[in-house]
Amino acid sequence: MDIDLARTFLEIIRGGSFIAAAERMHLTQTAVTARIQNLESQLGCRLFVRNRAGARLTDDGERFVAYANQLVQTWEAARRDLPLPQGYDQLLTLGAEVSLCNPLMLAWVQRLRETLPSHALRSEVASDEELQKKLDLGLLDAALVHQPEYWPGLQVEQLLEEKLIQVVQTRNPEPYLYVDWGPAFRKQHNQALPEHTRAAMSFSLGPLALQYLVQCGGRGYFRTRVVQRYLDEGVLKRVEQAPEFSHPVYLVYSRANRSAALAKALNLVRELALDDFDWSRWYYEI
Repeated sequence: MDIDLARTFLEIIRGGSFIAAAERMHLTQTAVTARIQNLESQLGCRLFVRNRAGARLTDDGERFVAYANQLVQTWEAARRDLPLPQGYDQLLTLGAEVSLCNPLMLAWVQRLRETLPSHALRSEVASDEELQKKLDLGLLDAALVHQPEYWPGLQVEQLLEEKLIQVVQTRNPEPYLYVDWGPAFRKQHNQALPEHTRAAMSFSLGPLALQYLVQCGGRGYFRTRVVQRYLDEGVLKRVEQAPEFSHPVYLVYSRANRSAALAKALNLVRELALDDFDWSRWYYEI
């Protein structure tokens, strides 16, 4: 199938109409209509119902959205990765959730570069959900995440035990800073600390929240390894008798991928997980 047909389908959804898609893609409306008719002919079903408000997906159209996204993502990955740079015969693609980039992901890439010099390496930072979707599509070989989903064909392996603990700045203990560490944390946090369900200050990125905490004051939940340096220096202190929450690191990869290079990469990151890194470095440097 022509990949432009899938792209056109997705553009209509984003824009809400054939006219909007034509403008965004610099095509005539007739050309957009012809592409969708071609796509519907190949699939043997109708994808849109057009009306005065624009275009509405049919039930089959709703089902095709996931396939269209997969087609476009896979094609874009192929265009990006092929051909390999001269002098390299294989490619390893690795992913990590943003808070695991430094030091773990950085050390992993550095060690792989030394150990597998003939392999090209591509690293990607994204949300846990996006990383696992790409693993499922075969666009990633392995990923480091905090909140895995147990999909068929994906191996989930706990790499590190980690906790979220409540810490407070020693000079200024207010306000309470809510950091969104994901669905599991949200549920447990709201059950244990209902008075902080709606905080005056909230953050979706841990490094940003921690820098605010250190510079301006407050208290909130952060990863034990990351705040240890601040605790040792007396900048922060642990809040006594505050609930603690589990926040481990997982390694996720495809069971079907049995390449020797991936096996070596997995063993390397398992070894790195045992090293004594300064986990606060990412937060100091942001």
